[in-house]
This record gives sequence, C-alpha cells and structure tokens, in this order.
Amino acid sequence: MTTLEHLTTYPVQRRYRSPLLLVHGAWHGAWCWEAAQGDLAARGFEVHAISVRGHGGSPAPPGHWRSTILDYVREVRGAIAAVGERPIVVGHSAGGYVLQLLITGVVGPRPPLAGAVLLCSSPVNIGAYFLKRGLRGGPMVNLPALLRREPAAVRQALLRPDVPDAELERHCGRMVAEPPLVTLSSMLLRPRPAACRVPVLVIAAECDAIFDVAIQREMAHAYNARFVVAPGAAHDLMLDPAWPVAAEAIERFARETTGALLAI
Repeated sequence: MTTLEHLTTYPVQRRYRSPLLLVHGAWHGAWCWEAAQGDLAARGFEVHAISVRGHGGSPAPPGHWRSTILDYVREVRGAIAAVGERPIVVGHSAGGYVLQLLITGVVGPRPPLAGAVLLCSSPVNIGAYFLKRGLRGGPMVNLPALLRREPAAVRQALLRPDVPDAELERHCGRMVAEPPLVTLSSMLLRPRPAACRVPVLVIAAECDAIFDVAIQREMAHAYNARFVVAPGAAHDLMLDPAWPVAAEAIERFARETTGALLAI
C-alpha cells in the first residue's frame, strides 16, 4: 500500500472541536494548502492536508496509469480514519467531487464527518455542466494546454491574471498529470445529494474560470447548503488573495455545526 503524504499543523491554542482535513484537486497536492493550512491553524484549528497517490509528496504506485477516482476515494477515506476524530473535510475542485462521493454513499458507507466544505468543487454532473456551458457559448479554458500545465493556461484557468510570474512558475512546477482513467471514471459516477447526512458549506470564487458561480449556487441548493462567494477570486481559492473570505466562512461553519472549545 502506498504511504501518502499527510501533513499536520497544530494550533498554539485549539479553539475548534473538529479538526480539518484538506483535500486537493486535480494536478495539485498538499503543497497547495501550505499558506491556508498555516492560516487555519492560527485561527485555532488542528489542520491536516494529504496528497493522493502520485501527487505532491505521495509516490505513484506501480501501474499508477490505471488509477481511477475510486483509488482517490479510498485514500481520502483512509485519511479520514487516520485523523481519529470526526473532521470537517474541505475538498477543492476534483477533491470536492471525491468528497461528494463519500458523503452521499455512492462508493460505500458514508464516513463519520462533522461537516463537508465544497470549495470551488466539481459539480454533481460534470459532463452535463461542460456540455451546457459550451452550448450557451460560455468562456472555456484551453484544456489541452492546461493538461500540459502550460503557464499561460494555468494562469487563465486557475489563478488571477496578475499573479507574479515567479509564483506561477513555482505552482506549475509542482503540478502533475492525472491518469486518464481518473477523468473517465469521474464522468461516470454521480454523487446523490439527497443521500447526504452531514452539514455542507459551498464556497464559490466569483471569477472561477472552471466552475462558475451559477453551478456552485445550484450545487448549494442541491445539498441544502450554506453558500458563500469570494469576491474577485480565481479557481485556486486557497492560493488567492481572497482566501480569508473562505477561511472566515469555514470558521463560521465550524462554530455553527460543531461549536467552539473556547469563546471566540
């Protein structure tokens, strides 16, 4: 079994009952949460971040090219168990899709969670979303260039236009390709929002070039979830100047769903 990268940051003084588990999206790894993880710990959370197989500091197992989204689901399920408490899981982009599969029981028993945060998450039906977006003439990213992690495409799709070149190159250098079956299997499995039994928070980025605010609002409605939009933010919200909006929303969500250990 592959040993996954699992990074833990402890607060100086813990203020929230539930730990946080941060799950990255496609091409990324635990590295993308570096600043956000420190910020959340400073707010009083115990914070965990993992890299799924072949991403970040997690090695690719033999035959990684045959990996599917189900392998990622199993690894996130294992990370939830490793935390040892009922965490609030934050899933970004494709990590949000993995989280939806777990909380809706599509791929086995629902894990014990205190809550779920869908951060610029893949929608319930990603294929239908992109088809509808294309038919109505919505702006589309340069997917082939993005799959090659070309800096201009990464800037357009994931980050703000004014991100410094050095920062852009650093992020591109740490991104990795996804096995083809991960994308294919993601198109076939659909979460079942009506089967969700945990509180959900949906956080959208106002200028998300991948998953727009309209589909995020639709997803929040499907999950009967709280809904927050980060003004001016791009898809990689944890790397965006508007991150504090998301962090404050996660704090409120934690207080409302699990309570605080200490008065805030």
